[in-house]
Amino acid sequence: MSSNLFGGTYFKALFTMPFFIISRFKLLYPRKIKGFRDIPPANMQLRMKIIEAASSVYELFGFKHYETPILEYAEMLGKFLPDTDSVEEGVYSFRNPEPEPLYDYTGKELRDENDHVIMENQFLALRYDLTAPLARLYSEDIFMGVIKNQIVSSNPPLFRRYQYGPVFRFEAKLDPGRFREFWQLDFDTVGSADVATDAEATIILAEALQKIGLNKEDFTVKINNRKLLKGLLASAGVVGDESETAVLRVLDKVDKIGINGVEGELGKGREDLSGAYINGLNLDSNFVNKITGFLEKFSLLSGRLEVLTELSKIEAGELFTEGLSELEKINLFLESSGYPESLIEFSPALVRGMGYYTGPVFEVESSLTYKDSKGKTRKVGSICGGGRYDGLVEKIVGMRVPATGASIGVDRLAELLTLTGAISTGKVNPVLIVAFDAGLMHEYQKIASELRSVGIATEVYYGMNKNLKKQLGYADKNAHPLAVLMGSDEYEKGIVTLRDLRAGAIKSDEIKDKEEWKKSLQFECSRTDLVTSVKNLLEKSR
Repeated sequence: MSSNLFGGTYFKALFTMPFFIISRFKLLYPRKIKGFRDIPPANMQLRMKIIEAASSVYELFGFKHYETPILEYAEMLGKFLPDTDSVEEGVYSFRNPEPEPLYDYTGKELRDENDHVIMENQFLALRYDLTAPLARLYSEDIFMGVIKNQIVSSNPPLFRRYQYGPVFRFEAKLDPGRFREFWQLDFDTVGSADVATDAEATIILAEALQKIGLNKEDFTVKINNRKLLKGLLASAGVVGDESETAVLRVLDKVDKIGINGVEGELGKGREDLSGAYINGLNLDSNFVNKITGFLEKFSLLSGRLEVLTELSKIEAGELFTEGLSELEKINLFLESSGYPESLIEFSPALVRGMGYYTGPVFEVESSLTYKDSKGKTRKVGSICGGGRYDGLVEKIVGMRVPATGASIGVDRLAELLTLTGAISTGKVNPVLIVAFDAGLMHEYQKIASELRSVGIATEVYYGMNKNLKKQLGYADKNAHPLAVLMGSDEYEKGIVTLRDLRAGAIKSDEIKDKEEWKKSLQFECSRTDLVTSVKNLLEKSR
């Protein structure tokens, strides 16, 4: 099992030993924790390309790069779980081995009846997203101002940041392609209620995706406003957080179960594909028809002006009108910024995290397709999104602070881009210097230094097995584009042989004769012209 990495001789010998001898080595069975994974170099290169490209766009719009700890107090994260206040669900948490003081909401240490500071091993948790740590960071920064009434909800400080890094979620059931550790890339504007920041967020997503390497034709940014659906529900008699959330959860599944499925779950129930019966909310049929009719109608419209015109014909109360007004302001922002309706559109049928967001919501849908393991063509679908969430800080310091932002699931996007072949990393792997002769190691190092001095990544082979076939096999496995070969004969003649490994991988199917294949891929050059020859060959094989 380890032969792919190390040749396997040592491990094969171990596995033929009697158990009592192996036990003296105290060997362990090497394995990863379920839901976690090792990331190979090609995936890491694509991950970093996504991060670096998007980050450059965020900075272009004035966002600053912040980092927060992977560990936080669980109470700081638990308050922001989307569906529950319990830190046990979906969050990796444990007791801090170090007892610490407890504090009241003013930051004063709590004391018992004997005036002793109350100490406790508090719960810590791995961050499950980057938004909850942002709330803690912002709240910590303004805490004393709020306590002294110097900062109120009418004048919260403006804060714009972007952040990337791993987040952790304990999901009991892991679907294919889902993991318990993955990277996110967020940007957020905190302290502004202006919907121009929401419009700007959609532009930033569009610019970031193009910077990453997608074409404008590959995706569409869709915008909705929670106030439209909330107002529509209220006008039909659905009021109160519990009732509203129950309906929104059904509507949020429209892409998965379709309009008929939504109609069933809002009404008397339905039977899913497995034959299981799902109880419905038993809502009035007139209401169900009104909501499903709204979804059906606006799922067919895309032009921003067309959507606004149709929305203006609906009378659904003050909140609905407020949502429409915000979309109109967003449209003016997009028009003045020169963003066409084909790239950023209004989609009142979009239901994304409606129980979490408080105003505009946006989602990017890709038109790219890929073949699954069974050869079936599938659409990529949603690749990132965000929205306005004005309850960000309220549960920590009691002050409502407006905020909006978006998140890119880096690993999901990288996986989808790999499946579709939409972009490459554009990164060239190191040139490999084949080590024929230990006596020439000084020359190999000299060659490597010369190549690196002009920016060409170069690796000298240090493996214990100096067989040429093994070294070239190592080069193929690690996608080295070019091999530099110099033995004692070449050294004395002042020449070097270059083998184009990248072209070799392509031509291996075209050329069957080994000597012809080698002749078309191997080139000799003088030692003095080596650097220039390597540069030209790398440029030619791009």
